[in-house]
Amino acid sequence: MKPVEVVRSAVRAWLLSLAGIAFALLGLDVLSSGRFVEAFGSLIYKTEQVPTFEPRDRIFAILAVAVGVVLVVWGLRDLVVPKKLVSAGEEGLRLALGGPLSKPTLIPWANVDDIQADTVDDDGQIIPVLIVRFGDVTALPSDPWTARWVGSHTLLVEAINWSMPVEAVARDLLALRDSSSTEDEPLPWE
Repeated sequence: MKPVEVVRSAVRAWLLSLAGIAFALLGLDVLSSGRFVEAFGSLIYKTEQVPTFEPRDRIFAILAVAVGVVLVVWGLRDLVVPKKLVSAGEEGLRLALGGPLSKPTLIPWANVDDIQADTVDDDGQIIPVLIVRFGDVTALPSDPWTARWVGSHTLLVEAINWSMPVEAVARDLLALRDSSSTEDEPLPWE
């Protein structure tokens, strides 16, 4: 059975980079000539004189450039080297349950009881989720990132902006779990 890998959708990374470019250009325009900001101001104020910039506006412009650069770098990093949110192989299931810089948590197949796809209503917003039930939760974080515990052994993993539909992920993970060997390796003297 082939391994399963799920990353964030590339659309999100492109949008993040585009927003970063807009922030950076706006900040650079305020710091330099101010042509775009003046043109936009003349649309709003018509024939009135556009209010002049105050010294604190330069601080906001510098912050906009910094935020823009960070968004562009983050978005391009997600495009070039996407983080695996869910991956699975013969050894078990790997879930990105830590922060953005932490490694995925490996859960052996023997510890995974059930996997299914569903949707939840989160304050009026319908969110696709991957529901994973575990036998032993001692190796898992008590406060996971992009997931939440709904029982002592049941974890809801948010499937927003995944590269694959959550139903296909659940189906492939179950097939991989069922095809993998859950038997212990024989000891060398056996």
